[in-house]
Amino acid sequence: MSSLHHLRIVTQKELKLLVPYTPHHILRLEKAGKFPPRIRLGQNRVGWLLIEIEAWVASRRAASTSPSSPHLPHA
Repeated sequence: MSSLHHLRIVTQKELKLLVPYTPHHILRLEKAGKFPPRIRLGQNRVGWLLIEIEAWVASRRAASTSPSSPHLPHA
């Protein structure tokens, strides 16, 4: 892993590949403090720190596999 991994910024397009939510839903989660905040890169450009997105995904995964979490019925 690169020593600069903690500085890697992902674009909205890249974020969509990592988190399959709509941009509007991501914004709602950010405003509620439930998603890593975006970084304003320019007037019309935003990004997210990859390391924060990876931590968020890992927390979602841990929550979904914890013994106390409700299990979804199988289809």
